[in-house]
Formats: sequence, C-alpha cells, structure tokens
Amino acid sequence: MNALSDHQSFEQASLSVVPADNRSLWEAYIATAPDARFFHQWQWGEIAHAVYGYAPVRFVARRGGVIVGVLAMSDVKSPFFGRSLVSTAFSVGGGVIADDEEASQALVQAAKAEGHARNVQYVELRGASYEPEGWAAKEGVYAAFEKPLIKDEKERLSAIPRKRRAEIRKSLKLEAEGRLKIHHGRDVDVFYDCYARSLRDLGTPIFPKRFIRTMMEMFGEQAEITIVEGDGAPIAALVSFYYKNRVMPYYVGAMPDARQLRGFDYLYWSMMARGVARGAEIFDFGRSKIGSPHFDYKKHWGFDGVPMRYHYALIKAQQTPNVNPNNPKFKIFTQGWKRLPVPVANFVGPILAPNFA
Repeated sequence: MNALSDHQSFEQASLSVVPADNRSLWEAYIATAPDARFFHQWQWGEIAHAVYGYAPVRFVARRGGVIVGVLAMSDVKSPFFGRSLVSTAFSVGGGVIADDEEASQALVQAAKAEGHARNVQYVELRGASYEPEGWAAKEGVYAAFEKPLIKDEKERLSAIPRKRRAEIRKSLKLEAEGRLKIHHGRDVDVFYDCYARSLRDLGTPIFPKRFIRTMMEMFGEQAEITIVEGDGAPIAALVSFYYKNRVMPYYVGAMPDARQLRGFDYLYWSMMARGVARGAEIFDFGRSKIGSPHFDYKKHWGFDGVPMRYHYALIKAQQTPNVNPNNPKFKIFTQGWKRLPVPVANFVGPILAPNFA
C-alpha cells in the first residue's frame, strides 16, 4: 500500500494534501491561524523524535499552491499498546487547523489513509475544534481550563474565589517574611527533582530528563522553568510555555513541604503576574481529569472546565483507547509505583513513560 509519506498526494476537489517538507511555510501558516496552539509547532514533533524515536508525520493542505490547513502527528510505537498515529503525542492538544471545512475534511481523510498504510491501531486527534465525520469521539474524561488574564493586580486578585484568595495572601505574607522566593530560568535539574518526586507520589512513571533538556533547547524563550524556594530549599517547580497571547503552566512538581508553605498558590499567582509582564492575555491552565484533585483545584481558582473531545479513526482497534496512568486497569501498578524509592522510580520511569504518549 502506498502511503502519503511515500510522497503521493491525496486529492479532493481543488485541494491537495501532501507531506509537509518546509518548516518555514508551516510556521508562517500557524502564526496567523486563530486555532493554532503551542503543540502545533514544528519543534514538538522533533522533540518526540529525538527523545523517543517517534517519527513526525506532517501534512499540509494546499489550494492553488497556497497552504490552507495543516495536521501534525507522531507515529507512536508502544510495546504495551501497539502502534498509533497521535496528534499530538505528549500534549493536551493538536489536531487539524484549516481555513475551511473542505480542507479539514481532506486532512482527516489523509490521516486515516496514512493510518491504514502504517497498519496502526488507531489515529487520534486531540483538542481539535473540527468534528471529523465517521470518527469515534471520546469525552467526559478531561476538561480544559483557560481564562483571560486581568492586567491590574488588585482586580486579578479580586476575581479569584474568596477561599483561594485567602491562601494567596498567606503565601504573599510568607514571601514578605522571606520564607518564599521565586525565580525564573532554565534549571532542568532542580525542576526534574521536584517533578520526579511528584510523579512517584502519584504513581506515574516520569519521562527522561533529556526530554526537558531537548525541549528547553528547541523552544528557547518560549519555554521557561520557574522554581519556588521555601525556607531556602526548592519546594515547587514548573515548566511553562509561551505562545502567541498565551502562557501555559504545563509540567509542575513539588516536594512534600510545598502544600504547607502554600507553594502552589504562590507559584500560580506569580505566574499570572509573569504572564502579564510577558504580554500574555490568556492563562491556559491546561487539562485535568474530570473529578480529580487537579480538576477541583483549578475550579477553586475560578476557572470553568470545558470538556475536551478526542476523536479516533479505529483502524485495527475495536474500541477507543484508554492509554493513561489513571486507567482502572493500572490501579495495582499505580499503587505499587507509589511505594518505590524515588531513585528506582527515576531509573525505571523513563523506560515506561513512552507508552503514555
């Protein structure tokens, strides 16, 4: 079977869908596309390829030689779950971006054809606004949280629900007493220590440290690491992304003392101010599993969760996948992982983490 990756175009009416081979044109298109997000960028696929070996699969739709849509995917090969095409691996978003219905439809048809050619279990589109006809949809698992950033500090604080506002004020008091400090930079080692501890406590395998190092290298000023120190020691750490008018706190980890010292409240309140200072207009709080503590925490900040829909073209699979560490089938594994010594979890985790793309 001939795949699109063999440089054959998928034709629909006046459209052609072909493999993307020009990064500059890709980036120029998504720069002006309203629905483009951080994970549509060319670099994201390169990182997954460099660290995990998952080949990027990118399509562009053209009309009259002009790009009118794009779709970036990763060819994920998991020893546990088989092979799949995912848009976009290791992210909470992705999917089709296009100027119109015709271009969107052509891109998803091309993706499905590529899935058949590669003999995958399924093709997965995450976070896309487009609803592909005939694809299975899954919702009710995750919700997305975002809201506009208020520039005025007093107004921003007033907009946060009373109980959370009280916790923020307590954290600011600790800052005034010299017990809490925050700094922004690129300290991968400190971040990884905090994040690894958090994931071990949650029963989730951690990715290799070079995933973050590669990310910081490839995204430059678009990626930033924030460290919160409590009583002189790191207690919380965060990787944030900046794209267009958004700031997205994405990977966050903390030590056991963080909760008592209001480390999370101090961190996110500070990141709102940081986002305003860097010109961001939207605070993108990412996704959380509906009903989880993280879901409730974001609601307490005054964010309304919007249910996310993922779409699947089932190729070899008989049903939509549930590839995440919260799957009830993994409960015994999760409980056992929580009891591992952190050094052991950090050694084994990077071997298992690629399965949860």
